[in-house]
Amino acid sequence: MKTLGRGSITSILRMILGGAWYLGWALLAFASLVLVAAAAAFLMNIIGYSPGPASQVFDVVQRLGWIYPFLIAEIVAAMVVVDRLRRVFATLIAGDPFVPENARHLQVIAIAIAAYQVLRHLTQGAVAMILTLMDMEEPVIGGAELGVMPNISLGAWFAVVTLLVFAEVFREGAKMRQEQKLTI
Repeated sequence: MKTLGRGSITSILRMILGGAWYLGWALLAFASLVLVAAAAAFLMNIIGYSPGPASQVFDVVQRLGWIYPFLIAEIVAAMVVVDRLRRVFATLIAGDPFVPENARHLQVIAIAIAAYQVLRHLTQGAVAMILTLMDMEEPVIGGAELGVMPNISLGAWFAVVTLLVFAEVFREGAKMRQEQKLTI
């Protein structure tokens, strides 16, 4: 099976990225709705209104609602990566990978991955802080101990640096291709 052009592995990957794109929008919509519900629960708590049988649900939403802005930011970062990958794969399918736009796409992907990593650390720190403030001696969620040592993903940071290098390779390749077109 060929790797570039129509009917290639690249076109299959682009279809998978299309599915991930729509899944990201669905997750973003759900997280946004929960954030709105958390804000509504917070406001209802301030004015002293209790929604009756749904009060237990609103209590849970209000307690966990503070994490949803971080979650929304992480989903947006992931969607930026997926969107830019879809754009790069479109040029690969067209058989024209060395276009100047691909260098910019790779730079944006690197920045989005770096932002995602920073947001992940902020989220972990916020969760550990909140659990500590709730008088939990050992902040543990799902068997993972939080707040003890930061879990730095060296692979993700290596990917950021590698993508920035590849962006420069694509930029130089596009420049060389443009110069070749001008050569007689």
